[in-house]
Amino acid sequence: MTAINPFQVQHVIHSNASKSDAQRCLILAAFSKNPTRILGLDQSEDISAMLSCIQELGASYDEETSTVHLSSHNFSERICLNVHESGFALRTLAFVGMAFTKNLTINGTGSLLQRDHSQLCHILQQIGFTVESKESKLPIHISGSASFKHITVNGEAGSQAISGLFLLAPFLEQDSLVSIESLKSKPYLEMTIARMRDFGIVLHSLNDNSYQIPGNQLIQKDEVHIEGDWSGAANPIVGAAISGKLELHGLNRYSLQADRHILQVIQDFGATITWKDDVLFVQQSKTNSAFETNISDCPDLFSILVVLACAASGTSKIIGVNRLQNKESDRLSVMCEVLEKFEIAFQLGSSEIFIHGTGQVAGGEIDTHNDHRIAMAATIAACIARKPIHLTDASCVSKSYPNFFKDLEC
Repeated sequence: MTAINPFQVQHVIHSNASKSDAQRCLILAAFSKNPTRILGLDQSEDISAMLSCIQELGASYDEETSTVHLSSHNFSERICLNVHESGFALRTLAFVGMAFTKNLTINGTGSLLQRDHSQLCHILQQIGFTVESKESKLPIHISGSASFKHITVNGEAGSQAISGLFLLAPFLEQDSLVSIESLKSKPYLEMTIARMRDFGIVLHSLNDNSYQIPGNQLIQKDEVHIEGDWSGAANPIVGAAISGKLELHGLNRYSLQADRHILQVIQDFGATITWKDDVLFVQQSKTNSAFETNISDCPDLFSILVVLACAASGTSKIIGVNRLQNKESDRLSVMCEVLEKFEIAFQLGSSEIFIHGTGQVAGGEIDTHNDHRIAMAATIAACIARKPIHLTDASCVSKSYPNFFKDLEC
């Protein structure tokens, strides 16, 4: 149990690496015909999992120079990958791994073993692979080869598997036409497309939902810089908005990362933000205004937005909460438990939650369910807590933000 005493955010912080950006760059670097130097990489658990997997596919990694090189592109009879608890690694490497073998087994750890992967299995089957799994759960066995020219995929369950399909398509023998219906979390697919183009991949947007991707492409990238992580940064940003001030280095103010949306929400809350060159300054709100926001494209903000709503004076509304069950925990249910512990009233609708903020939370013992975003949000809640907050499994923050507690000095 880790005790977090009430505190104020009064910090200068350098953003950690975006695991979303880093994982995309590592996959693409594994296909580059020349070594690719990757700057700004850190060793969060999800980044480490991806790095380990691309080495299993034949890439080498020089830690001293932070360089990825595809040392061999020989087909293997069978490859087994352990993505640990990284959902993105699973849903992308299930496709990309098939460029290196005809028989791929993917397994994982923790909550990933219990999650439903039916969207992933369905898309893999749509493009011609044979998929074997028990009730669409790990381990998943994939065999055969992709054989399609035009495919229509459903993106209602999210964009990660579609990113996997896009990352494989340039290396198939044939050209691919991909159409997408009901896409959720579109900014994350846009991140994938932007990084593919950055590595020299040709990809044509025919309209908002259809993409032409030529096959047999060769890519080359000598050096790439990993963006700072808006998802992790959202936590100290909210901490400053509710109690203090923050100077934050290393974020791209024009990033495609969906969680950059946090800036709009804290401004609605009444916080002040200013940019000086590439440094973000956040000042505490003087109004603590209730807010309304839609997280359909940025579900990872949910936990910390619940804390922001607790700090508000009045009722806040968060829309798009119906896609939170299949994360490291059932985040909607867990955060409802947290609200009850915090003695904050709320009402839950079919796809929205109304939170009646009072400016303070009770504190007490919070079960993080080993979910990094729950742990970080509950820590920030200590800024407005009447008594200390005690966290179970606080070390789970290392999944995405290993230096979280060190940065906040709490």
